[in-house]
Amino acid sequence: MVRFQRTLAVPVWVEGFGYWSDRDIRVVFQPAEENTGVVFVRDDLPGKPRIPVSPERCVEIPHRTALAVGSAHVEMVEHALAALMGMAVDNCEIHVDAAEMPGLDGSALAFAQAFVRAGFVEQGSRIRPLAIATPFRLGEGDDRWMTAAPGTGALELSFTLRYVEPPSIGCQSAAFVLSPERFLREIAPCRTFVTLREAEQIQASGLAKRATYRDILVFADDGPMENTLRFPNECARHKILDLLGDLALVGRPVVGRIHGYCSGHDWNVRLVRHLLRE
Repeated sequence: MVRFQRTLAVPVWVEGFGYWSDRDIRVVFQPAEENTGVVFVRDDLPGKPRIPVSPERCVEIPHRTALAVGSAHVEMVEHALAALMGMAVDNCEIHVDAAEMPGLDGSALAFAQAFVRAGFVEQGSRIRPLAIATPFRLGEGDDRWMTAAPGTGALELSFTLRYVEPPSIGCQSAAFVLSPERFLREIAPCRTFVTLREAEQIQASGLAKRATYRDILVFADDGPMENTLRFPNECARHKILDLLGDLALVGRPVVGRIHGYCSGHDWNVRLVRHLLRE
């Protein structure tokens, strides 16, 4: 399926604080010319370095996706990128005044809603999706793996996760055929989650001091602490959100079926690199 490229009609911004840095952050999404793709601009650094969204720019930081050009980097970019991918925005400059993206409520909803407010413009050039042509599997035995296969003209994403501890997460699955309407309604609202033990370890290391149980889903044995789920399988849905954000590294839409089993950002990036090699 070949369609015309899209960008935002007008600039729009989102403000919040970073989960890891505790800093107040402002992100401005600006329309971009055809064939620009998605690029971050560090307005707070000398020369305003530009950081293109591509797997070659990925650097490893625990629990989140990060990109770098030289000493300039951006991190926790997956939710903003998922919103762009989910709302079919192909060209965009993301101007930031810090390295970290705002955590907001742990979902991509505020980003997606901002794009709806800005509106969309269809551009003159066409964009051809990357169509998965050959089935393949990546993984470590039966514990963590991903599969990809040809589809029927759309992007079909599914995910299964299994938690023994805490039992309140347990085994969950989710599956979607992607469209902007479905993304906005059923994927974008799904929030980041951690176990209570993970949250305590993160804060003991001096990070995420500003985040509360209202800012991120923290699971104890009997469920999320001081919070309420938006969907019974919200954790599995959020994993699909993260996967979609990491698929933005491809640089164009993807067509096919992708399934993740207990995988994370590291496997998502491996999947992207495999797709681009093939």
